Amino acid sequence: MKRFSIVNNGYDIDEVNRFIDIVIGRLEKLNAENASYAVKVDKLNQKIAELSNDINNDYDASKLEKAILAVQETADRIKEVAYNEAKMIVEEARTNANAIVHEALIKAEKTEQDRMLLEKNMRVYKERIKSLMETQMNLVNDLDKIELD
Repeated sequence: MKRFSIVNNGYDIDEVNRFIDIVIGRLEKLNAENASYAVKVDKLNQKIAELSNDINNDYDASKLEKAILAVQETADRIKEVAYNEAKMIVEEARTNANAIVHEALIKAEKTEQDRMLLEKNMRVYKERIKSLMETQMNLVNDLDKIELD
């Protein structure tokens, strides 16, 4: 605490004025520093707000990236399931096609056997007809030989 010299009727005016000048100088300096600090605080608050927005944006971007990855994984799984299902359908179609071809071959073989049996029966039938006709011709010839007297 500052002590002033006492003179007639009170304190020394020059000493008090010098002290007041010092106090005013310090107050002005403190006010300037305070204003400077206030500006710095405002700038820092702005930076904090920007960083907070960036963090939120990064958080949103992170969420978006995770969502995109999840969608990509789901799409990959769907493709894999579709591919496997397509393979199963193709395999089933091949199996069915093989069964159809096998049945067709069996039918063709049976048809060929039926055709061969029919040809054989036809030859036998022709031979019988020929034989019957020859017998009939021989009878006709024998009738010509018989004289009716």
